[in-house]
Amino acid sequence: MNNIIICEDNIHERKQLISILNSEIEKFDCKIALSTGNPYEVIRHIDNRTSSFIYFLDIDLNSDLNGFELAKLIRTYDPNGYIIFLTGHAELTLLTFQYKVQALDYIIKGDINVLKTKVSDCLIAVHNNLTAANTKVDNTISIDVGNNILFLDFKDILFFETAGTEHKISVHTHNGQSEFYGTLKNIEKTVSSDFYKTHRSYLVNTKKIKSIDKSNMVIEMTNDEMCYVSLRYLKGLLKKCLH
Repeated sequence: MNNIIICEDNIHERKQLISILNSEIEKFDCKIALSTGNPYEVIRHIDNRTSSFIYFLDIDLNSDLNGFELAKLIRTYDPNGYIIFLTGHAELTLLTFQYKVQALDYIIKGDINVLKTKVSDCLIAVHNNLTAANTKVDNTISIDVGNNILFLDFKDILFFETAGTEHKISVHTHNGQSEFYGTLKNIEKTVSSDFYKTHRSYLVNTKKIKSIDKSNMVIEMTNDEMCYVSLRYLKGLLKKCLH
């Protein structure tokens, strides 16, 4: 079941959104887990939870946190959650580039029919994404890149590394690389046993290693890219590569 969180400070508009969602959620096996006007209640609710949520966030909250700032905090707890922004001002949607927040959609408030349609479209998109991910076999990983889901076979992945942007991961393949929100810790639980954490910033496919420079603590991959290995992980890496 997919849990929905609403953060909308206008009580009338929050009730309106709840009513629309209640007419839709049975179709998509969803429930409203939290409805509030307080962004800090959202953080308290998701703190230390392992499941992801669908978030409907008003941008202009009556708080010291706006919707974009709340979304950035959410990403530290729930990197794979689906965020939908609500706003009465279309120009505010451009600020998403400033805050670097990945969003599924933006809904302009004001027209109840547009709101109903957009809410339904968002739930359909989430449902389709999750359905597609669940139908993939165990030797693949699904990654949310923008509004698309990228499916990668483990054998095609060279390594994962922490990206320059906070809470983002870069996945490297022979065809290039892509960035997405996530943590190495969570990815490590998902990938096959061929992958090994060589450094706090690297998760490497040991089947794609060309050489290991023990003196300089550097790993050369089959595409000639370099990864680091820290002393604490070197012995385990060598053992894994020799078996």
